[in-house]
Amino acid sequence: MCDPDGFEASGIVVKAVANGRFLIEMPNGHQAFGVVQKKIKFELSELKTGDKVAVFFSPADMARATILRKMDR
Repeated sequence: MCDPDGFEASGIVVKAVANGRFLIEMPNGHQAFGVVQKKIKFELSELKTGDKVAVFFSPADMARATILRKMDR
């Protein structure tokens, strides 16, 4: 994890946006923009819509998330 004050959640990639950003939708309907961590960018280069991912949210900004890993369906 990135920060002890934040939290991890799961979501589904809804849309790929420019510059390596993705629109992620949480199970409760909340949508956020997600970016892939630099150290795993190569591993997650093939992310596409419909993929389930684990994301990290900082309590300061709930509109942006960091994509940690791809999850199994």
